[in-house]
Amino acid sequence: MEPRSFGVQIFYNHVEATEDISPYLNSFTYTDPIDESDTIAISLLDREGTWAAGWIPKKEDQIKPNILLRNWLVDGESRTIVCGDFMVDDFSFSGPPDMLAINGISSPLNTEFKETSRSQTWKDVTLRQIGEEIAARYGMSLLYEGEEVPIEKMEQSRQTDADFLKKLAEKYGFALKTYSGRLILFSWEVYENRPAKSVIRKQDVRRWSYHSSMLGTYTGAKVSYTVPKTKKTVEVMVGMEGRIYNSTEKADSPADAERIGKNAIRNANRKETTVTLTLNPVVFLTVSDNVELQGFGNLDGRYQIGKIVHQISRGDYSIQISGWRLPDADSGRVAQELAAPGGYEVQSGDTLWDLAVRFYGDGTKASTIYEANRDVIEGEAKKRGKDRSSSGYWIFPGTKLTIP
Repeated sequence: MEPRSFGVQIFYNHVEATEDISPYLNSFTYTDPIDESDTIAISLLDREGTWAAGWIPKKEDQIKPNILLRNWLVDGESRTIVCGDFMVDDFSFSGPPDMLAINGISSPLNTEFKETSRSQTWKDVTLRQIGEEIAARYGMSLLYEGEEVPIEKMEQSRQTDADFLKKLAEKYGFALKTYSGRLILFSWEVYENRPAKSVIRKQDVRRWSYHSSMLGTYTGAKVSYTVPKTKKTVEVMVGMEGRIYNSTEKADSPADAERIGKNAIRNANRKETTVTLTLNPVVFLTVSDNVELQGFGNLDGRYQIGKIVHQISRGDYSIQISGWRLPDADSGRVAQELAAPGGYEVQSGDTLWDLAVRFYGDGTKASTIYEANRDVIEGEAKKRGKDRSSSGYWIFPGTKLTIP
C-alpha cells in the first residue's frame, strides 16, 4: 500500500496557483463553524522577500482552496475536501522568520451584506421569504431547512442584512451561515434530532477537553407580548422557575412568545456542556453532524458538531472538532405519547413541525397532522383571538390532536 499523502490546492483569482505557493506554504487552516462564515488562514514563508517585494495580496481577492488526500482510506483512492469560495479579509507581514499571513472569509463578494445598514418594514412574510429576498440582493441562492415561520411584522432599523437576518434566525430557532455563494438557514431542532453519523472512541483521539458550566444557562424564560385589542402587555413564562432569561424580544401572541422563549433557552443552554477533540482525519465529518462519544465514561453520549478546524502544516494534518452535548429524550413526553396512541394533547412550546419529527421522524409531515385536525386547530385559533392559524403555525396548549 502506498503511504498516505495530503496537500492543499489553491486557486487565486480563478487561476491555479498551487505550484507557485506550495514551496512557501508553512501552514493552512480551514475553519468551518455551524452558524458563522467559514474562514481560512494561509501562512507563507518569505525568507528571500519574494512576497514582500514582488506580490502583495489585495483585500477582496478571491481564493478557492481544496484539501487533497491520496491513499487516505483505500490504496489508490483520491479524495478532495472542497473548502469553498473565500475573499481576502486581511493580510500581514512579520519576522523573523519573514512570513506572510493571509486570512480569508466565506462571504458574498458584495461586502454590502455585512457593511451597509438598511431600514425596512417586513409585513406578512415568512422567514424563508425574508431570506430569499436578502439572498437575491447579493446574487446568492437560499438553502432553507425547517418549518415555515410566518412573521406578521418586523422592523429592520439601520441594520446590515447580515446582522438583521442572523438575529431574526436566532429568535426563531434557526442558524445562519454563508457558504460558496449561498445563504443557509436551518432549524437547530431538526438537526439536533438526527441520529449520530459516527462513533468517536477515546483511543482514536489525540487530545480532548470537556467543559461543563451552569453560567449563562437557564431553566426558563419570560417573554412579553401586547394584546392587540386592549394594548395590554402580557408576560409569558416558558420552562421552569430558577435561572430565568428575561427576553427583550417582543412577541405577536402567546404562541409566538412560547416559541421565542423556547429558542432563547435552547440557544443559551447549547454551551452548557461542550467538548473539543483533536483527531487524525480518518473519518469525514461535517459541521452540524451528530456523533456518539464512547470510552469517556460519564461523558459518553450524543454530541452535535458546532465547528471543525482542518489544520495542515508541512508534516501534519489533523482536524479539531468542537461541539455540545445533546439532551436526552424527554421521558415524560415519551410516556404520555405511549399512553395515548393515536392522539396527543398539545403542550407549551409545541409546534406541528416538532410533533411531525417526534411521531414520523420527518418535520415536513406537519401538514399531515394539520389536515387531520384542521377544524380543531382553526377553531382553537379563533377562540384565542386569531383570524386563522396560518396553516397550523398557531397551536395552543390543551388542544387535543389526532395523530394519523
